[in-house]
This record gives sequence, C-alpha cells and structure tokens, in this order.
Amino acid sequence: MEKTKILLVADGGVTPALMQKFYELEKMGAEVTMVEDKDMNAMGPITNRMLLIEQEGIDKAPNCDALLNACEDKDIIVVHVASINKDVLEKAKNLKLVAVLRGGVENADLALLKEKRIPLINAPWRSAHAVADFTVGMMIAENKNIARSYHAIREGNWRKNYTNQAYIHDLRTRTVGICGFGYIGQRVVERLRGFGCKILVTDPFAKAEDVSKAGATLVTKTDLLAQSDYISLHLRLTKETTHYISAEELKRMKDTAYLINTARSGLINTADLIASLQNKSIGGAAIDVFDDEPLPADSPFLTLDNVTLTSHIAGTSADTMRNSVEIGFDNLKAYLQNQPMPNVYPL
Repeated sequence: MEKTKILLVADGGVTPALMQKFYELEKMGAEVTMVEDKDMNAMGPITNRMLLIEQEGIDKAPNCDALLNACEDKDIIVVHVASINKDVLEKAKNLKLVAVLRGGVENADLALLKEKRIPLINAPWRSAHAVADFTVGMMIAENKNIARSYHAIREGNWRKNYTNQAYIHDLRTRTVGICGFGYIGQRVVERLRGFGCKILVTDPFAKAEDVSKAGATLVTKTDLLAQSDYISLHLRLTKETTHYISAEELKRMKDTAYLINTARSGLINTADLIASLQNKSIGGAAIDVFDDEPLPADSPFLTLDNVTLTSHIAGTSADTMRNSVEIGFDNLKAYLQNQPMPNVYPL
C-alpha cells in the first residue's frame, strides 16, 4: 500500500521540536518529511509576515524555498506561516490536503484551493484561551490604570489621579459588550461570568439560545454600542468587518466606555479612534494590534493618556503553539483513518 506523503514546514513559532508529534502518523501509514522556514525564525518576523499578508494579500509574501523544493510529490502539506500560494499549488501535483496551524488562514490561497477542490484544515481555537485571558487583563489594566501607574513610578512619580478617575468602577457593576461569539468571544464570556458583570453579545451568526446558555444576551450592534461600558472585538477581518468600528460607531458609544482590540487592527478605523481618544468622546482604549507594526515613534497613540498599548502579544503563550500541533495532529489522524476531520475550513 502506497504511503501518504506528508510535508511539515516548521518555523520559529511551530518549531521542529513541536512538529515531531506528526511523526507518530507514520504508525498509520504516513511518510513524514520536515523542512524549516529559516526566514520565519522568531515571533517578530512571523508577526510581520502575517500583518503583510493581512494588509496586502498572500501574493506580497515571498515563497518559502524549502517548501517549494520539497512539495512536488507530497499528498499533505502542513505549515504555520509559510504561504500555500499559487506557486506551491501548481508544483504540488499530488496534493490532497493542506493544514495551516493557525487560527486564521490568510497565508493560504483559498480561491485556488477551492478551484482545485483541495480541503483545508486549520487550528481555530489554538490561541483562544491565551487571547481570552489577555482580553480580560486589558479591560482591567485600562480601567485600573495599571500600566500608567507602573510608568509613573518608573519616572519617579507616585501618581494617584488619572483621566478616568470619575469612572473607575468594579467590573461587577459594568456591562461588557462582546463583538463576535466565536472561539475567542465565547471564552471571554466564560471568564467574565466570574466577575458578575452584565454581558452582551452581537454576532449575526450566533443563536440567542446559545448566547443565553453561555450567560450573556444577544443584541444588535447598535444596542451593544449604546449600552456597553467595555466593547471588545473578536471578529475575523473580512470585507464586511473592515472598519467595523469607525466614527459612526464611536459616536454611539458612551463617553466613559472602553474599546478593546486584541483581534485585527483593520477592524477599527485608526484615525477615527485616535480622534475620539484625543477628544475624550470615549473613555479609553486598550489596543494590541496596529496598522503599522512596530508602532512608529511618531504615532499619536503615544501622546495619549487614555490608552493601554501592547505589542501584538495577546496570543503569546507556550501553550498556543502546542495547541496548534495537537489540533493539526488530531485532524490528520482522522484523515488517515478515513474519519471526518473536526476542523475543515469552509471554502
């Protein structure tokens, strides 16, 4: 019986050591080969590559030569951030399945995969726990001035008064709005329940009964914007969600409300957000993702006293990459055993 040939493309995130798990598939009749994307040797280059693809498209990213040189006879290709683009799909004549070990799939040419009828699996909840933890932390940090107090102490100041002094509240008395009830949004709701706050959700694909079971209430986007003291974004970046929050939405928010973005920078019109923060027409913001990364030294964000800024680290966790491999492994195991794969991406 001919073996199923699997090509692994390791990098500085999903490392060769983590990829070793896939060699267990050889017990099920697979032949596993691994190469390494040397250009993606650390999280900095990986983050920059994904931002490039999100903003300019997969064709703007360079090829991984190690992948191209090894893919011709492979049945399955497993990548983290290496591109599954036109060049790869034309050369890999035997390709039957692609696995992208990320929550997003921007580094795969979805249209061409669909045309060739090659299924795609991904790891949709790999960073869900990490991002959910971080999101709640950002809510608390911005409201309680944790980062600002730290910086004041570093500068020799024992600061006690802040821009939001009049609306520093216990979370249990507040209403939190969650935009997007997917893997991450659901886990944020789960964590917030312990604080005793009221939780609202807006998501056109969510069912009211599912949201209710989770301890939240499904509402319209308009109602969520008007009622929430915190608004947290957990949406994929698509044509429909680009600038999901812009001037119109910011005007609908309370002037004491906080906007939290640990998802994608394109969900927010940055210029409109900066104007709102400068005018103090909203209470503040906590932002982990930016249109330009690293954040430029002349960014207006750096002049504001009502923001908490972090360097695109919400999903950072030793467990995230391990989760990616476990999810991918379970899918490929199912494939080799002729069973349904749990994480097939809809093409």
